[in-house]
Amino acid sequence: MNPLRLAQLEMFCAVVETGTVVAASRKLNCVASNVTARLRELEQLLGRELFTREKNRLFLTPEGRLFHQQAKTVVEEARHLTDLFSEGVPRGILTVGALDVALKEYLPSRVPQFLAAAPGVEIRILIRPTDTLERMLVDGEIDLALTDGPIEHPMMGSAFAFRERLALILPEGQKTLQSGQTVFLFNTDCLYRRYFEAWLEQKGFGGGLIHTVESYDVILACVEAGLGISCIPQSVLSTLGSVRKTSIAVQYPTDLQGSDIYSVWREPRVSVLARLFMDSLGSISKDS
Repeated sequence: MNPLRLAQLEMFCAVVETGTVVAASRKLNCVASNVTARLRELEQLLGRELFTREKNRLFLTPEGRLFHQQAKTVVEEARHLTDLFSEGVPRGILTVGALDVALKEYLPSRVPQFLAAAPGVEIRILIRPTDTLERMLVDGEIDLALTDGPIEHPMMGSAFAFRERLALILPEGQKTLQSGQTVFLFNTDCLYRRYFEAWLEQKGFGGGLIHTVESYDVILACVEAGLGISCIPQSVLSTLGSVRKTSIAVQYPTDLQGSDIYSVWREPRVSVLARLFMDSLGSISKDS
């Protein structure tokens, strides 16, 4: 069976609404013979007569009445689709993937401003590790990522967003690392874990048990209990209450590698909505 065409439905509904083929052709700005031909095609396609014809008048059959009830909804929806972007305001569904550190401090102060400026945009923000974000960009699953950079990839472009420092977290009162000390870290796909493990190895403080815990709250609780050490982004520490900050020792070793966070998109170009989102982030970073 050949598929229905929107033009057929539009002409059918126009005839029903105006009463004649001639009036429908005037409404649609086409010749009457074209309307007649599309109606015949439609009836042949459906295998039903939609009109009874008496001289120059058309009357809906029961089948035609049912078909009009369904067809007018399709035509109205199609008209709505053509007007979807005609108001000159941003509209769409923007999917952003981000590292957890971006969602801790950076995005909470920025997303509300973007949504207030673009109320027609639906935003979806996902939290994923670095490697997953890069794969999702390549596969077109997200429009924009906030991840470690700079990015050197032939399929990606990037722009600096903010800088993330890494802190060494020790039990209260401890001032230096202890060889073989237990370590609490995120999973192996976490870039900060790789940085910290490389730093420990460089310092010669390996050999301790490493617990994989995907919760900063649990990690901090274990350090507070004196069970070991950890490495936590500064943005996470900034969300802690003052009482909790005094129950741990925090250091920022100058040789512990931090990370620049970049807005990253799939080439050949960033989408219009993703650019608006990036501009919103940038405008706040200039003001803050």
